[in-house]
Amino acid sequence: MSVPSRTTGSLLAALQESGALTPTALILPAGVSEDELFAIGRMFGQIKEMTTFGTGDSLIYVKDNFGDDTWVRYIEENGWNYHSCENIMSVCRNVRPPVRREELKFGHHDVVRALLPNEQKHFLALAVRNGWTRQRLRDEIHGPKPLPPAVNGSLPDVVRDAIAGARPLMDGWLISNDSYVRLCAALGEEHDA
Repeated sequence: MSVPSRTTGSLLAALQESGALTPTALILPAGVSEDELFAIGRMFGQIKEMTTFGTGDSLIYVKDNFGDDTWVRYIEENGWNYHSCENIMSVCRNVRPPVRREELKFGHHDVVRALLPNEQKHFLALAVRNGWTRQRLRDEIHGPKPLPPAVNGSLPDVVRDAIAGARPLMDGWLISNDSYVRLCAALGEEHDA
């Protein structure tokens, strides 16, 4: 299979037409290149973000235009979790479409939902420009989360144990790079990230 460089919509259509993507499976033949796999991964990531925003905006529309009974039925017929829907709606209602940044994930928008629109724009633009993770954006707005108190032993020992378990695992991390750097900083130690 050759995955051409396409937009998300045409790649999705090509996968569906070829039978590689069904409602219950992604069936890729041998020989799919790494670049093709990453294109497919990016497509699924984009679809996930679009779906989350679309779900939130549709929930708001249903509630505002059809009322609570229809809104509850809409949630139930789609098999969604009520609490999750409330959370998604809150982000979508508070971070309006003109402020949203397609370069960022839904979680980034969740971080800024309590801010005024001009502050949202400012911090989302900084996140795009600086490549901030959701956690880094949160830390820039609210300051870093304090480390929890040690349950057994001293806090430095607990942090050292956490760092020891946070070393890179092949190409990934057991914890985020941001958290790893914060743990090292808490000990006043250099990090090798």
